[in-house]
Amino acid sequence: MLTLSITYAGRVAITVSVLIAALLIILYIALGAVFFVIALGSKRREDETVPIKDSLFDKNKDNQNLINGYRWYDETYKQKATIKSRNGKTLHAVEFRNPSNSNAWVVCIHGWTNVKREMSSYAMEFYRRGFNVLLPDLRGHGDSESRFVSMGWLDRLDIVDWINSIVEENPKSRIVVHGVSMGGATTMMTTGEKLPENVVLAIEDCGFSSVKDIFVDQAIRKYHLPPKLVIPPASLVNKIINGFFFGEASAVKQLQKSKTPTLFMHGDKDDFVLIENLDKVYNACAAKKEKYVFHGAEHAVSSHWFHKEYWEVVDAFLERYFYAAPTGQK
Repeated sequence: MLTLSITYAGRVAITVSVLIAALLIILYIALGAVFFVIALGSKRREDETVPIKDSLFDKNKDNQNLINGYRWYDETYKQKATIKSRNGKTLHAVEFRNPSNSNAWVVCIHGWTNVKREMSSYAMEFYRRGFNVLLPDLRGHGDSESRFVSMGWLDRLDIVDWINSIVEENPKSRIVVHGVSMGGATTMMTTGEKLPENVVLAIEDCGFSSVKDIFVDQAIRKYHLPPKLVIPPASLVNKIINGFFFGEASAVKQLQKSKTPTLFMHGDKDDFVLIENLDKVYNACAAKKEKYVFHGAEHAVSSHWFHKEYWEVVDAFLERYFYAAPTGQK
């Protein structure tokens, strides 16, 4: 009887241990799923003219450069454009065709939780320089479909498709890709793809080095959570839903394949994408490159706070690699 009692007790202990282990695994995955939904759930908004509360666009709503950009966006003639993503979702953009009939194009790419209209101050400056402008809404943002966003990784393929749509219509087009924050990461990731020679240069502003790096950093500094507790399960959920692990989505790895001259810019007071990201991506880039630091600039506000300086840097880069170099010479 004693032997039977011990055997039964042992079986109960094993069962309880298995149940506890299973519960811990479920909680582990659930925590990752919550992180995934918060970070990568759709960021679509009903009204693109109303900034997200406490966003940089909300905090800087009195900035005259932003105000000028919005006014230009709302008052300048534009036309809608759509393409299908490679997974069948409808992606939306607006095009500003320059009256100069220029072959110069820029694709301006917004950041996480933002929309195309919030790139209007950049679009306005390129338009004044004779560029046609394409402003896309990335997956799960603005008007573009998708229940989940991809932090630039799947968007890089969408940007390639937007570029190809420009080239198909205008084979003589000469294209700049410009992005801020997640748009900067998207820009860098795009340069690692096989691009038509029409793409002359890229400009990235405060982009992160990889999706894994930005989420590890945010887990620590914003959510005060141990990264090992949330990032692996969130990455697994992302693999199931979006088709990639966070570690695969690397601007660094893409830049190692890049042939596109790239200007890297960052504010040294950036508390969202830390300045350390700048050297990571700059050093990884295999193409011709330059970098510039805006002293005193926080995240994604360099153009708004240091407008004259910002566009002097951009103009100098354009002069060296866009105006002086014919298509095909990178």
